[in-house]
Amino acid sequence: MKRSLARRLIRLFIFTLLITNVASVLVSFQNANHNELQRNSSIAHSAAKIAVEVLDQADLEKLADPENKELYSSTRKQMRAVCSNLSLIYLYIYTVDENNVRHYVMTVAGNEEADRLVEEQLGLGITSKEPLTEQEIDALKGEVRNDYYLLDNEYGKTAGWVTPYIDENGKTAALIGTDISLNVQNGEIVRNFLFMQIPVTVLLIIAFAWLYWTLKTGLLNPLHTVAERMEHFDPDAEEEPLSIQSQDELQQIADAFTKMSGDIRMYIRNLTEITKEREYRLAQRDIARRIQLGMVPASFHQCENGVDIHALMDPAEEVGGDFYDCFELPDGRKCILAADVSGKSIAGALFMALAKNLVRTHIMSCTDPAEALNQVNDDLYLQNPEGLFVTLFALILDPLTGRAEYANAGHNPPVFLGNRGISYLKPKTGVALGLFPDSDVETETMTFLPGEGILLYTDGVTEAVSAERKLFGKDRLLELLQQKDDAKRNTLVTDIRKAVDEFSQGAGQADDITIVSLIYSKEDIKIPLELDDEGFAPIREKILSAAGNTSYGKKIILACEEAFVNIVNYSGATEADFSFTQKDDQIIVTLRDNGACFDPLSAVIKTDDEFLTMDHGGLGIRFMRSIPSDLSWTYNEGRNVLTLTFNLEENQNTGENHVRNK
Repeated sequence: MKRSLARRLIRLFIFTLLITNVASVLVSFQNANHNELQRNSSIAHSAAKIAVEVLDQADLEKLADPENKELYSSTRKQMRAVCSNLSLIYLYIYTVDENNVRHYVMTVAGNEEADRLVEEQLGLGITSKEPLTEQEIDALKGEVRNDYYLLDNEYGKTAGWVTPYIDENGKTAALIGTDISLNVQNGEIVRNFLFMQIPVTVLLIIAFAWLYWTLKTGLLNPLHTVAERMEHFDPDAEEEPLSIQSQDELQQIADAFTKMSGDIRMYIRNLTEITKEREYRLAQRDIARRIQLGMVPASFHQCENGVDIHALMDPAEEVGGDFYDCFELPDGRKCILAADVSGKSIAGALFMALAKNLVRTHIMSCTDPAEALNQVNDDLYLQNPEGLFVTLFALILDPLTGRAEYANAGHNPPVFLGNRGISYLKPKTGVALGLFPDSDVETETMTFLPGEGILLYTDGVTEAVSAERKLFGKDRLLELLQQKDDAKRNTLVTDIRKAVDEFSQGAGQADDITIVSLIYSKEDIKIPLELDDEGFAPIREKILSAAGNTSYGKKIILACEEAFVNIVNYSGATEADFSFTQKDDQIIVTLRDNGACFDPLSAVIKTDDEFLTMDHGGLGIRFMRSIPSDLSWTYNEGRNVLTLTFNLEENQNTGENHVRNK
């Protein structure tokens, strides 16, 4: 069953819309609630200020006297007006005695029914022994707080503020409490939110509809048109040219297909006139060769940013489908790949052209090579009526760090050109692309040291046949590479091609020959380090790739790890980095940190008989000193700089080695 891109786009939009709305609801409600509480706090304090002015005019002591009924009644009307005009639920005026008992002077409500009720329950002379809140305790001290307390009961959810009433002597004579309904507030927030959110949702739907229409008309429909035309290609029928005006890769494919269709029909008409099967096949082969040669340059060389890439593709007389590609990603990383397409006809050449365009497109848009190749497999599987497939190896290198990611889809294992030896990589091998719905390609990583590289090739190299019917073979290729000096690695591609020609002399070339080499030459790159338990991993990876998992390699790791642990635990540094250089048989590791100035080479370390009482860090410094062949330290521009040099060919002695201070 074919999967629809349109359905996947619609599902993606619905999911995005739901997530966006949920996030918008949470964030908007929280912000609106916070803003509304801030506004209510301002209203509550304004009400308290007005109440203070009313109390100043009425005199609190006279107001608390039951005999002054007329004064009490007029003051209560003023307080009710404040409560009603500022949309308060309740406004309290009460005193607190030395036993923390509340003595209510006056309580008013925003509406008449509630006012009659609170006048009876919390009117003049009513007391309450409920524990005081934090706000009340602070208010009794004369402090004015902006925070509030929440009440949630059968009357609803309310927020309350407490303000002290300071008499002429500067003491808190009474407390003024103001309550505001949160139910009304939340209802207003919801109404305002819906008023804002509905237009946003409508705009998102309109934007998606426009985006979907753009993709459908600019990408999906043209792809469907090309696929339909390719699937139902009839060499005997005249067809209108594909009308795709996208000015991108789709138009290139459409133009290439239109041109190829015209070429095919022209050749078929010629063959029909000649009516000879042999010439018909020769014409097909010539078209396929032209397609192949038009898509893949015969040779390629690029040397920039510390990366030297060489490539060549020499098609056989019997058309195959080899191709390679070398390009730079938007983030500056370099990608190389080599591939071999099954089939030796026009179908194979067309399949090769489609595969090459898909591979480059997906790798440019994906950060992970396996993800890109798996997407290519999905596309090829849906557009593969001939049952063709392609094996492919792709590698993406970061020139700044030497770190590479690679993925293998059923291709030949590449050759790793290491500083300490040349060997075949053993990558996890996925399924060739285009055969099955799932290719199971996985991404793996490695780190190149300066001078190291990788060699990609196709079957045309290892399966070249001599006049004696012997194969060139993988062992012969490895032996040839091992005989080359490191300084001549930039000529490996042409040297291998020459060796294969000499080997197969007299037998002819039976298959396409494609060779790609990448040599990494960047040196002394500063790599930042995390100052935690996992921060040492980049240094360990570099050392293992250079010295291997040997006894001395473990000692090198131990020395560098002790230096790193000393920085993390005792220097107080907030930043650290390292650089790694391998020259001949020397490994040089330089650690830098912005911690306190500390010379580990001059530090006094206690003797062995005082081992149990040795200071923290002392044992690590002893190990760090004993292993390198040379050790130097300097403090420059606020940074400790420690350089450890290791000779790989020498058996290191225990005890102190050469140390230098600068």
